[in-house]
Amino acid sequence: MRLVALAAATLACGAAAQSSAADQPHPLKLKVGESLAICKTGTIQCPASSPICDDTTVVTAELSGNEGLVFKGLKPGTTLCSAGASSGFGARRVYRVTVVAP
Repeated sequence: MRLVALAAATLACGAAAQSSAADQPHPLKLKVGESLAICKTGTIQCPASSPICDDTTVVTAELSGNEGLVFKGLKPGTTLCSAGASSGFGARRVYRVTVVAP
């Protein structure tokens, strides 16, 4: 009985560790002046929309006709940005965007 309980606890801890990693912001790295189309990263169900960035002096988000939602690095720094997935239901993907000097 103890072995079964130990195995169940081990599986539960592993599942908790995996879900917390999935809940972390996805890291992105850009150079100043560089743009990245979020849909090309494969991290969100596209088309993505409704971008929000905490510090818009570091990163801006805009919709581009060909590329869809694009993050653009403006100055060195790190900020959190998010985008809405096309699946609806309020699903958003969070990104930790780091911008470095060229």
